[in-house]
Amino acid sequence: MKNYHSKLSDLYSGLGVTILAISILITGCHSYYTIPREDYSKIKTMEDVKVVYTNGKEFVVEKNDTISLNIEGDSLEVYLGSAETVIPMSEIEKIKENRFDLGGTIIIAMIPLIILAALFFASINPGG
Repeated sequence: MKNYHSKLSDLYSGLGVTILAISILITGCHSYYTIPREDYSKIKTMEDVKVVYTNGKEFVVEKNDTISLNIEGDSLEVYLGSAETVIPMSEIEKIKENRFDLGGTIIIAMIPLIILAALFFASINPGG
């Protein structure tokens, strides 16, 4: 009877790790990538943007129906509904875009799979 419960426990553990790995693959990892200055004109089409000030402070703009960004002359305009904030480009060190990170997703997904494989092979030959 103990052997049955042990195998059942291993099955549930493996199933949990598998579900975790699949959920990571489905949602994926996202990272912020620095946008070259020549691409700042495309900021309207970008989804989530992180603005890094020259003093090191940062803020994230998660665009939706009420939030938008625009580069106008030498300033960044942030629109929140009808309110507008203008940030001079001289105060901005860099702008980063949130993008899907394939490498990070693969690495994060592989860790649970490696653990699952190690548990599987350990259960096949438990004595070493």
